[in-house]
This record gives sequence, C-alpha cells and structure tokens, in this order.
Amino acid sequence: MSPRSSQPLTWICVALLTLGLHAAALLWITFPKHPEPKELVPPTRLDLSILQPSPATPKTVSIPEPAPEQLPDREPEQIPPPPPKIDPPVKPEPPKPDPTILKREQEKAVRDREIAKKRMTEKRIREKAAQAVKVKRDAQATAARKRAAEAQHIATKPTVIIRRKPTYPRSAQRAGFQGTTTLTITIGTTGRVTSVHITKSSGHAALDNAAVSAARTWKFKPAKNGLGQAVPYSMSAPVPFKLQ
Repeated sequence: MSPRSSQPLTWICVALLTLGLHAAALLWITFPKHPEPKELVPPTRLDLSILQPSPATPKTVSIPEPAPEQLPDREPEQIPPPPPKIDPPVKPEPPKPDPTILKREQEKAVRDREIAKKRMTEKRIREKAAQAVKVKRDAQATAARKRAAEAQHIATKPTVIIRRKPTYPRSAQRAGFQGTTTLTITIGTTGRVTSVHITKSSGHAALDNAAVSAARTWKFKPAKNGLGQAVPYSMSAPVPFKLQ
C-alpha cells in the first residue's frame, strides 16, 4: 500500500476515535449522578506512527481533553431574616398626687400617730395602776394573814385577880372526904369565868360541886393576843380539898 492510499484510512481512524471520545464525554456530562471515580485516569496519547508506512514525520493528533465536570447548580441557602427589633414597653409616668389629697393624708398620719401615742400612754397608766392595786392587795393579804396569826397567838396568859377558896362541905368533913377536883375553866375577855367543866373528879360529888361553885367567883386579868386584844382563854385549874 502506498503512502497516499493509507493516509485517508489514518484520518478515518482519527475521526472515529475523536467521535468516540466526544460521545464518552457527552455521556459522562449527561449522567452526573454516577459516583465520581476515586482516581481520574489521565488521557493517553495514541501513537499512530505504526499506521504510516513511511518513516516520515508523523502528524501529531491532538486529542481534546474532556470538559470539566459541571456540577448541578445548588440553590443558595436561604438565610432567615433577623427577628424584628421590639422596643421595650414604655412605662407610663405615674400621675402626680393631688397636693390637697397629699396634705390630708399627711394630717391623717399625724393624727393617727398622736392617737397611737395617747393609747400607749393610757395603756401604760392602766398597767401601772393595776400593778399598784395588785401590790396593795398582796400587802393587805399579807397583813391580814399576819393579823390572823397574831390574833391566834397568845402573847400574855390570864393572871389571877380574885381566887376564893372553895367552902369545904361539913358533911364531907364529918365523913372525912378529901381529894383534888381538876377543873377546866374558860376566862372571857372581861376576865370573868364564863364556863367551868370537871376534868377529873375528886371522887366525891360534894367536893366537886364545892370546887365548881368557887371557880365561878374567880376573876382574872384576861389574856391578850399578839395584837394586844383581850381574848378568851381556857386553862386547867386544880382545886384541892384536904382536912386540917
């Protein structure tokens, strides 16, 4: 084959190869969802010198590089708008008090303080008076108890003013009766004997009766208690009967 007849064949092969590369590139762009290869294989240049019979300088065929992958357009991220600025609520200014009302309130406060002070003073006076009454009652009760104790206490006993001897009955003398009659006598506030009781008999009725009759005529200086008052007093009084 002559060099002239082989030259069209070479161009046909180059055209077919170029068409195949373009088809592959188009297919690769059309289906971008396929996973990308981990490692891109660099394009290789084909040496077509073997197709030429003559050692003439081969023509260099430039193989177009595949177009870069076009990534699908991404929608821009929508940034939410900033929240609207809310002004803080404006506090309304408190209304100014009426001078007349303010003056009345001040006067009322002064009156209330005076009333409270007066009540406190009255309360203290009442408490002081109650305390004084209590102290007085306690003192009176103490004095009453003391007087009662003094009234029960005998400071001085009765002393004899008149004590006549009993009349010895003649019948008892003739019979030879003798003995001692023990009497319990009560001396009143006037010093006279108000009551007589036989505590122990002499053994002879005539002697006992004579002792009682004699005791009723006795007179004493009355007993006195711690208050200096004359009080009744009971005492034992033996009356002996003895023959001469």
